[in-house]
Amino acid sequence: MSDSPNFLTYAQTAFDPFEERPFCAVDSLVFAWLSYLRLPGDMAELTNWQGLDVRELLRAECYQDMIGDLWDPEGSRALLEAVAASPRYRGVRVCGYRSVSDAETTEQFAAMTFRFPAGFSYLAFRGTDSTIVGWKEDFNMAFRCPVPAQESAARYVDEAADAIDGPLLCGGHSKGGNLAVYGAAMCPDVARERIERAYSHDGPGFVEEFLSGNAFADLSGRIDKTLPRSSIFGMMFETQEDYAIVESTEFSLLQHNPFSWVVDGRDFVYCERLSAGARYVDGSIREMLLAVSPNERERFVDALFSVLEATGAERFADIAGNLRESLPVMLQAAQGFDKDTRRFVSQTIVAILKCALLPKRPQIDMPAAGKSLAEQLEAWQSELLR
Repeated sequence: MSDSPNFLTYAQTAFDPFEERPFCAVDSLVFAWLSYLRLPGDMAELTNWQGLDVRELLRAECYQDMIGDLWDPEGSRALLEAVAASPRYRGVRVCGYRSVSDAETTEQFAAMTFRFPAGFSYLAFRGTDSTIVGWKEDFNMAFRCPVPAQESAARYVDEAADAIDGPLLCGGHSKGGNLAVYGAAMCPDVARERIERAYSHDGPGFVEEFLSGNAFADLSGRIDKTLPRSSIFGMMFETQEDYAIVESTEFSLLQHNPFSWVVDGRDFVYCERLSAGARYVDGSIREMLLAVSPNERERFVDALFSVLEATGAERFADIAGNLRESLPVMLQAAQGFDKDTRRFVSQTIVAILKCALLPKRPQIDMPAAGKSLAEQLEAWQSELLR
């Protein structure tokens, strides 16, 4: 990764108070990312609405539990320390911490609120990670609405609005961005009226029924959505949300990591259009899923992830880095499906892997066959569709 400035650089150098420069999209990303912190369970004050000064989180013995499993643990620690030291953020209190993980209802939900001395509060919703399980959650949210986490988000906004005064902002990264928009739109009217902005940083989109509803229409002018240039998460089944495209120092799927998003001064560096790879993946998946009923979509997605999970891999990078073993395992796992399901599974996997690998490694050869990645995937797809 290059040394281009990012939202960590911003947090370390943006010292002007909110009275001089209002809260912006980069500020939102800073606190959206902090929502990934697994806050200490022995600090009961974090769950009430008075909370604790964010500097109270600077406890070295808690760092491993709080940030150890994040994409960039060192960057996340540096971000927390920058926020604690910054005169722009000085006096911010973290409160209202909620965390739910329910395997029975397949709900993963977490949120926390940051109360600023300037009088406003930011409700931050935690997103997913880059695992295959996290991708399945994002796939489900893109065509099923509501999921349990979305309902929890709407209740959380209502609870926060009832407990604290002043203007409200909502935001999140990845799934958290989707939850922020949904929660802001579907909370009671009295709470929605206090929401000045809802930020979605590469969050997945919504089904058409939600986007065409009155609640979304009421909020739509206050939504601020940002996507990296090769967004796949945030573009998944996108239809009506407006968005801005941010430059990234990474490639393909890795652009979902916001430490790669480029900041110039006090704002993101924007570009005019998404990459061809992102448009290809989005178009391929959307075309196949929207052509069938919601029940069929659910069956397709379950089939897709059963094939991916058959490899034993936790991340797409693990599959891509071991194609020689992964492709035969996935082929075997998909053999029992009907032809339409096999077509969806094969086209989706091929689209994602091409987008993930071709920009960086255009000629990945198998020692025995000497075939490029594209040729390997096409041969695998042909075999699956026989």
